[in-house]
Amino acid sequence: LIMDLKTKWSSRKLLATLLVILVIAGSDLAGLGLDENTVDAILKAVLGFVGAQGLVDAAGAFAAARKVADAVEGVKEEIDADES
Repeated sequence: LIMDLKTKWSSRKLLATLLVILVIAGSDLAGLGLDENTVDAILKAVLGFVGAQGLVDAAGAFAAARKVADAVEGVKEEIDADES
C-alpha cells in the first residue's frame, strides 16, 4: 500500500498538475495576479503534457497486454499439442 501511494504521488502528470495549481493560486495569493492569457498558456501547456503522458501510458499498457495475450496463446498451443 505504501509503495502504491509512493508511485501515485511520483506521477509526472499529478506533479505537473499540482505545480500549476500552486503557481496560479500562489500568484493570486501573493497579489501578482497573472493575466488571463498567461494562465491560459500555462494551462494549455500542462494539459498538453498530461495528455501526451496519458498516451505514453496507454501505449505501455497496450504493449504489456499484447505480451500477456501472446504468452496465453503460447500456453494454449502447448496444451493443444500435449493433448494430441
